[in-house]
Amino acid sequence: MTDYLAALKPEDLAKFYGRIADGVDSNKGTLKVSLAALLMRQWLKNRDPKYLYEFEAPDHLKDRAEVLDTLAFQRRVLLTQEKARFTGGITKWAGVVPRIVGVKPFQKWDTTGPLSMEYESLVEMPLRYQLTGDDADRDVLYGLRGFQLKSSVVLSTAGTAANGNLKLVFQTYNAQAADRYDWNYSEHITVPNPDFGSNSKDAVAPKERKLIVYHKHAKRLEDAQLAAPYDLRTKPWAVDLKLRQPAEVPTTMPR
Repeated sequence: MTDYLAALKPEDLAKFYGRIADGVDSNKGTLKVSLAALLMRQWLKNRDPKYLYEFEAPDHLKDRAEVLDTLAFQRRVLLTQEKARFTGGITKWAGVVPRIVGVKPFQKWDTTGPLSMEYESLVEMPLRYQLTGDDADRDVLYGLRGFQLKSSVVLSTAGTAANGNLKLVFQTYNAQAADRYDWNYSEHITVPNPDFGSNSKDAVAPKERKLIVYHKHAKRLEDAQLAAPYDLRTKPWAVDLKLRQPAEVPTTMPR
């Protein structure tokens, strides 16, 4: 597989990555914004590896099936309907019921005031979306691929149900995505060639519709201080009304 970028000097390589971002942006279809283009441009502009970039979550990120499924799972964890997942395959009960009961390490909630809780877990966009996904699927895959998604809620009580369960309402329920924009330098990706058909003297392989881009070249740019990895997070957004529906929970720990 020909590495067409190997001969480029860092300055020319940076310009080519910029053209990749421009090409992705111009082919975003019906999307209002391309995450892949936005985040790559930020990487090219950044010089501080400790930088935190915060931005509005686009609609096509908020409504991905993988995001909605993860938020539904997180709601069940927060309502102690499903165990939380931890590193190493460990699962434990978490959420509101251990706080009602006062199970350590959770602080006991007296249920008279509001209760704030958070839970974060990983969202993975499947690689098959390179071939099978729509514009939105591919854009989130190329922009983020795998990222952390956090649910933040404030609960209050609304009385006791006939069966003795505690009635709960969500005062607020927000989600937020976060990630580290960096590269696995041992990997590569195939992208549409932004220079295909170009007559420019700076064009890279203008006869090739697609090019393999080896991520070792991203390291070349970073070493030349023409780009830098960074942390990113979206601004919090209010989740779908379906997830904010009232709930009932028992006042004893599940078995």
